[in-house]
Amino acid sequence: MTNNQSGESLILRRNFPPCRCPQCGDAVPEARMNTSAIAPAAPPARRVAPPSQPYRPSTVGERVFDVRSGRWAAFMGWQHGRAFLRPLGGGIEWDTEARWITNAEHL
Repeated sequence: MTNNQSGESLILRRNFPPCRCPQCGDAVPEARMNTSAIAPAAPPARRVAPPSQPYRPSTVGERVFDVRSGRWAAFMGWQHGRAFLRPLGGGIEWDTEARWITNAEHL
């Protein structure tokens, strides 16, 4: 059954309490949310050269610098030749090639 056949919105059937904030006054506040509020986009890849001496971390949780994204991260592991990194404060992992990792900030 689609939304049009049921005669009511799928979102309204979820029984969320109405929003009481003065900005929206909407009964369905999540309908106005965009994806950037839920899952922010990763920063764009920087146009830099890989470090002359790449670093190969081996300890999970080790602090490394991803030159391509320009972010410090915690090393989480290797899979298929790619390093999986996580933001130091926690968050969503990303992966990168081994040649982009160093243990000192590369400018």
